[in-house]
Amino acid sequence: MIPICIATVRGAGLPVLLESIRQYAPEHPVYLRGPQAVIEKFDAHLKIFGKPRNFGEDYNQVIFAALKDYDEVLVANDDIVLTPDSVRLLMEDVGIIKTMNSVRPGPGWVASRSDAARPAQNVRNREGDETLNFYKYPSEGLIRVAQEVSPIFAWVSKDAFGEGFPPLNWYSDDVHCQDARRRGYVHFISASYVHHIGSNTIGFNAQKLHDEAMPWLKEHRPEYVAAWFGS
Repeated sequence: MIPICIATVRGAGLPVLLESIRQYAPEHPVYLRGPQAVIEKFDAHLKIFGKPRNFGEDYNQVIFAALKDYDEVLVANDDIVLTPDSVRLLMEDVGIIKTMNSVRPGPGWVASRSDAARPAQNVRNREGDETLNFYKYPSEGLIRVAQEVSPIFAWVSKDAFGEGFPPLNWYSDDVHCQDARRRGYVHFISASYVHHIGSNTIGFNAQKLHDEAMPWLKEHRPEYVAAWFGS
């Protein structure tokens, strides 16, 4: 079984996530990174300690550690909860996507849906419409192509992950998705679902997170700045 990779700063939601893994995906090794005081409480198969830096670098460390032993991984935020079918549906959809001749060099990210993610991944939520609807849309049971995904619970291969995330808290997933698309990879949204508490991984101060990312983006991906923000 492929591993589940988690990086945590405060670990507030980690006990619930790990319990859901024990209940619904116990055969999957867990590669876990975070403060020693948090991780020592849990029996993860691999423990990587270190002072938190940022979302991108922290996840790179644990994902690259897992990719030394595996060709593909599952990536999980520390503030999600798996359902009984989350892993099964995600891996079934990955298997379907791998058989598609039009996907070359292969799938990029294949990400679960959630109740708190970008609009394209949100359940009960039409793309571009923030008005919740509690009747299930038929599209929720389908695989969809997406330009970007939030890998709050997602599959990725060693080749697609490439050089990894940029050293950012915000926009690290957007940059990685765009970079992978430039290399020919196609991203997908699965029928799989996870509950997402939201923002516990990197914090709630959106303006601060945005401002901290801008210098790196302007220096290293100015074309993305122009496309996303108009200047």
